[in-house]
Amino acid sequence: MCCQPPLISATVSARMTTPVMNNTAMPAGADAPSILEPAPAEVERVLHLFGNVRLCPEARLLAATRSRPIQRFIAAAAWWPMGKAALFQIACLPGVDRTTVAGLLIERLGECARLARLETLQYAHLLPDGHEWFGILRKHLFKCLRSERSFEVAYQDAWARIMQLHQKHGDRIPASWQARPIRDLPPETALEVIGSHRLLAPAEVRAFWRKNAPGGFTLDLSCVLFDGDRPFGAFLARRMGDVYYVDVQVVQEKNPILRSLGDLFMMYRMLILHSAAQRAGADVPIRWLRFRSGEIEHRQTANLALRMGGRELPPCHVMAKSL
Repeated sequence: MCCQPPLISATVSARMTTPVMNNTAMPAGADAPSILEPAPAEVERVLHLFGNVRLCPEARLLAATRSRPIQRFIAAAAWWPMGKAALFQIACLPGVDRTTVAGLLIERLGECARLARLETLQYAHLLPDGHEWFGILRKHLFKCLRSERSFEVAYQDAWARIMQLHQKHGDRIPASWQARPIRDLPPETALEVIGSHRLLAPAEVRAFWRKNAPGGFTLDLSCVLFDGDRPFGAFLARRMGDVYYVDVQVVQEKNPILRSLGDLFMMYRMLILHSAAQRAGADVPIRWLRFRSGEIEHRQTANLALRMGGRELPPCHVMAKSL
């Protein structure tokens, strides 16, 4: 299972498009898969291969088909541009030779990406070492672009620890500090604060920031921390099922005590707002908090998760291939 949901997510929709390329059959054996662009009437059948996976609404589709004994879709790729990269994911029917069909889809994805003047193919999921797709992508010359650590904390453990810390240190939080929900702010406010600490590219931050973007940041629980008019902290997170994914938790302060107080302030705010929404029937329970961290950076985030009783999960990797 992936350590993280797709980097861009949105509800499966028939509004998805297909690449502007001519369909061609693959010149191989008698029933070798053919790679084609599904016709509008076929889009829903292709999307069915992805099950409940959420996809970018701007995603373009490629499908692998077999014609015997009847024509059927056996695999598909969804891809979309993100900066200079083409992000993609692949879905296959059970029993399909995934290594072979992935090679065919990746070859066509490369053609599509080059036509779009993109420079890299990048798998949209973070993958742990033992994941099947990690091995398949390596066989097709994908390399690890970067690795990430992640930490998981039971929600109730986080609640107990943060309430305890706030009771003990809450009166030390400067009165000039305020946390403003990102709903009221442009994404550039957070990008300015995140700086070199970001694990998300600016284009991804802007995409997650959009109002009503499925799989995007929670616009009221996510916030930017201000001291007067100066932004100096950010808490950006997404809700996926019963897991709350904290993509960014950063406080830009040299003083370690102030950094810790900033973390406490933003976490306390999130927990209190979620609790109030849950009591009002406007939200459902969160069971887990999951924090992202770089290989060596983001120690602040890692330490916070561990102090709340969390555990480190196996590292995950971003797999990419230059075109």
